[in-house]
Amino acid sequence: MKLSFKILGGLLFFAFLSACLFSCAKVDLKSFNPETPVISFDKESITLGNSGDTIEVAISSNLPWRLKSSSSWISFPKSNGQGDETIKIAVSRNRVEEIRKAEITAYITDDAYARLTLEQLAGDPAPDFSTHYYVTADAKGGSGGKSWDDAIDFEKALDLAASGDVIHLAAGTYSPTNTVTGGDANNPRDRSFEINENIHLIGGYPENPAEGSVSNSAVNQTVLSGKLNDSYHVVVVVAPQSEEHQVVFEGVTITGGKAHSANSNVSIDGLNVNRGYGGGMIIVGSKVKIDNSQIIDNATENHAAGMYITRQAVVEITGSSISKNKGLVNTTNGGGIWNDGSTLIMQDSEVNENRIGGVGGGLYSLHSSLTSYNYLYNVTIANNAVGTEGAPTRVGAGIYAREKSKFVLVNSTIYGNDNGGSGFGAGLTAYGEASVDLISCTISGNKGGVGNTGANGGSGVFNNPSHNNTVNIYNSIVSGNTGYEKEIGGGEITTKSSVIADGVLDYEGSLVSGVAFDFKESLGSFGNYGGFGNSLPVLKFEGPAADYSMTMLQLQILSSNIEVDIKRLLEDQNHKDREQGNVMGAALPN
Repeated sequence: MKLSFKILGGLLFFAFLSACLFSCAKVDLKSFNPETPVISFDKESITLGNSGDTIEVAISSNLPWRLKSSSSWISFPKSNGQGDETIKIAVSRNRVEEIRKAEITAYITDDAYARLTLEQLAGDPAPDFSTHYYVTADAKGGSGGKSWDDAIDFEKALDLAASGDVIHLAAGTYSPTNTVTGGDANNPRDRSFEINENIHLIGGYPENPAEGSVSNSAVNQTVLSGKLNDSYHVVVVVAPQSEEHQVVFEGVTITGGKAHSANSNVSIDGLNVNRGYGGGMIIVGSKVKIDNSQIIDNATENHAAGMYITRQAVVEITGSSISKNKGLVNTTNGGGIWNDGSTLIMQDSEVNENRIGGVGGGLYSLHSSLTSYNYLYNVTIANNAVGTEGAPTRVGAGIYAREKSKFVLVNSTIYGNDNGGSGFGAGLTAYGEASVDLISCTISGNKGGVGNTGANGGSGVFNNPSHNNTVNIYNSIVSGNTGYEKEIGGGEITTKSSVIADGVLDYEGSLVSGVAFDFKESLGSFGNYGGFGNSLPVLKFEGPAADYSMTMLQLQILSSNIEVDIKRLLEDQNHKDREQGNVMGAALPN
């Protein structure tokens, strides 16, 4: 029986091989002639209005083809095809007061192609007055939106508003229904609120407002939410920088975004918007002010759960909270904010309870060639965490200052941040030619370097010795941090008139003999003492933190050397006057 099966198998294989050889012998490769490529558009040119639009054009082709454009204001939802097809072309709004032209090429080979010319009318000149639009969450068919009685929906207002205009938003939840420019209309996650003009958004009006209603975001919550569509970004800001206007968000909550799809971009006016960065908000090259607002409960499966700032944007954040944003995998960086080669100015704000699998739980700053500027005044960086998906050696739970980053922190509290493992510098880590100046700050209660046997680490502040960083600590308290025996460490750290662990250093940076600091007896509990965020005030105007603090004259000299407004140095985190009696740290005695 076994022999019969072997013989039968051999006969079948021989028959199969013979059939293949016979079939192959029939093909005369020399006689094969490929089709001559032929491709054309159904028209040679199109004239367009100055507003953004998606147009359709027919292509006739006998072979597979691809598309390319000569201009960044043109994009294609689909850039290739197999034969005859009607294609879509996405056209951005023209904001320049000049006619512009673009050329689209459909090609099979370098020698077989067709061209289509697009001409777009000049953009409208900016008006010399501001138009006010009124928006409610349940607006039903308002015509112009010029009053609460004629309220319109938010996306209609965004389409109508020009630079300098104001949009007033009633309380309620707003979810994007429009696809971001260059996005995939068939993918609901590409739906975002796209801000491409320098407009002013004011939330916090009552749910059913009337003439004379006043904004109060503490009572009337205006929510921009990406939850409905699992949007990659809730808000996308691509407005061009202007000397006259900027984008302003006032009294709004941005939540429910979920960045994903690494290395996948959409193009808006030539600006690449990465789907994997900025679940709550991505700001690309714009000038933006965020006031009295929240960016909260956003996520990412790549980087920058809360906010991503890139392309030399300028962002000012005042009286706002960047909180409870999270990374969903262990390689994500930048839980609250990622500053990528831009300028960030924060004052009277907080970056709290953000969690990330990688590094930079609260604030992450990195660009390989441009300086990322970070100015933090009266800011609380608290209870952020890294290594939350099991990675054991993550660093910079509070702040991670990476390549070419510049940080100036004044009157700021860095508290309760957790590296979740053996990584050093839970409060702040510097790496890659970073520059950090800490002035009148308190860094306490942070946990880093657990179980680490390295010789020169630091639980609170770590200057990575492998890189040429500059870290200066003035008139500050770094005490009460846990996880490693030293609270600062790594490369050289300049300290003047500061407390490090239980040691007290004078203005020359020398350890004061016979004087010790006990953070448990000298600092109050972490709580609110009148400022925007929580702080850790020194309990008394006496003792080491007062006796060896910088004088007003020394603070004035320091302000000149590092170019900080002296007014910021002469008050504490809770806006109390330091001239009444100065102490080290962010907050004076209550």
